[in-house]
Amino acid sequence: MSKPSFHKLAPNVIKVWQWSNSISNLFFLAIPIAYAFFFGYSGLHLWFIIGSGLLVTVFWILSIAWIPFLSWKNWRYSINQKEIDLKHGILFKTRTLIPLSRVQHVDTRQGPLLRTYKLSSVTISTAATTHEIPGLDTILADRVRRQISTYARLAEDDV
Repeated sequence: MSKPSFHKLAPNVIKVWQWSNSISNLFFLAIPIAYAFFFGYSGLHLWFIIGSGLLVTVFWILSIAWIPFLSWKNWRYSINQKEIDLKHGILFKTRTLIPLSRVQHVDTRQGPLLRTYKLSSVTISTAATTHEIPGLDTILADRVRRQISTYARLAEDDV
């Protein structure tokens, strides 16, 4: 049996994930600010505010500078006539095999950040759940969607 040839995501998805993380993780900066508002700046409260502020800032910087790159580096997908193989994860590696006979429908999605970088995500729906291949070039995403749809029809005819 041959080894599947895995494909990587578009490199621009790193920028999308950086913007997404920078916006969504700004919420955590509200924790030390709210704490300071309710408890003041004296004694141990000041140390908690400084410590939590530094911790949140370090996490925020890592979520922008390091985590998107590692996510992109570890994301792989493969599509053949029998199954879709998804591999991703930084600390905890996940490998998902989706039999094409289980695919119900395939969509492409594009939010404002993805649209800015001319990227799309392909979502694969089965009876159990929905899987996603994030950050493909828009033209490639349409090809992947059509390819999965064609293979799913062929797999359905074989059953």
